Amino acid sequence: MYKEAPWKLKGDGYILLYKFKKHFIKNHIYSQDFLKDCPCGGLGCVMIVDYKESDVGPYRELLFIPGKFKFNGKKLNTISKIYVTTQDSVVNGIRNWAIPKEIANCSINNTGGINHIEFLKGEERILKISFKDGRMKFPVNTKLLPFPLVQRYHDKLYYTNFYGSGKGSFSRVEQIEVNEKYFPNIKYYKPIAVIKVTDFNIVFPKAEIEGMKL
Repeated sequence: MYKEAPWKLKGDGYILLYKFKKHFIKNHIYSQDFLKDCPCGGLGCVMIVDYKESDVGPYRELLFIPGKFKFNGKKLNTISKIYVTTQDSVVNGIRNWAIPKEIANCSINNTGGINHIEFLKGEERILKISFKDGRMKFPVNTKLLPFPLVQRYHDKLYYTNFYGSGKGSFSRVEQIEVNEKYFPNIKYYKPIAVIKVTDFNIVFPKAEIEGMKL
């Protein structure tokens, strides 16, 4: 089912903020390797999202943003690895924004006040992670933490500025396991911050699309 952008999404999730080394970034750009020679630092992140509502129904998502890249005179981000739990999200993510989505399964459960999240590709684990959430709430807005995206699909570039807001609280990682076969091994990087976001609303507008300059 194709649903043209813009999209409006609601849900909950985690944002893990990192400062990755340049060699780590270069090794984990995957299909976005046109950016491999222009990393310029800045914050990278891992996002784990449980979309309760979207233009193609509920789904869950795990994504990796390596950091900032200086490209065409701008400092931009890219989503270089991403898994979602529905095929509709895969198809629309690629078609609307050139986001290289892959299919996976996800389970989320809470025991003893700890949130346990696991993503699987078939029978193999991609990521297993557990969080302990804090109680103090504060507003979260992409105006304070923007991630302007550039993505490549075939010979075209897609530029997208998603925006949104929600309620945040600080969290901490209690346990993490990563399969390097399927996802960048963030286990040995300590996050600068881990934020649990609830009741968020996100808008993914239409991408600006242009041909690549060869």
